[in-house]
Amino acid sequence: MTQESAPDMLKTFTGISSAQVVEAWRVVVDKRGEIESEIVERLTRYPMESLAGFLLGTSAAFYLAEREANPKIKTFVDALYYISTCLSVGYADIFAQTQAGRAIATLAMTVGPSLTSELLDPPHRAATASDVGQQVMIERLDAILEELRKRNVE
Repeated sequence: MTQESAPDMLKTFTGISSAQVVEAWRVVVDKRGEIESEIVERLTRYPMESLAGFLLGTSAAFYLAEREANPKIKTFVDALYYISTCLSVGYADIFAQTQAGRAIATLAMTVGPSLTSELLDPPHRAATASDVGQQVMIERLDAILEELRKRNVE
């Protein structure tokens, strides 16, 4: 008895085979560290541009997803207003009505606050504070080591 393989439904409907998707995913996973580093570098080096691009891009996507289904989204500015609240306090009198709109809002609520904080936080303040604290700790440990050496000699 031979077993026939099931047809690749993804290939049938999209023209892309499941094997191609799996292979592309493997390439992305293999390069995850490089990709992640590059994204973080770009986002932290240009925080204003990153936030503006994210805000405008997600607003445009939200507008396109919601404009016909949501009576509160009549203009791009309505979408911009909603998404901008997702980047901070998360309050608006607008709610996503479509699945795509909910996915876009979820992305904005997840990524947006960190992009906003990166813009509002002086560059690398936390890293600098950590370096200073570490230097103070090293100096104290050196002083303790020196004191122990003096006592050991006596």
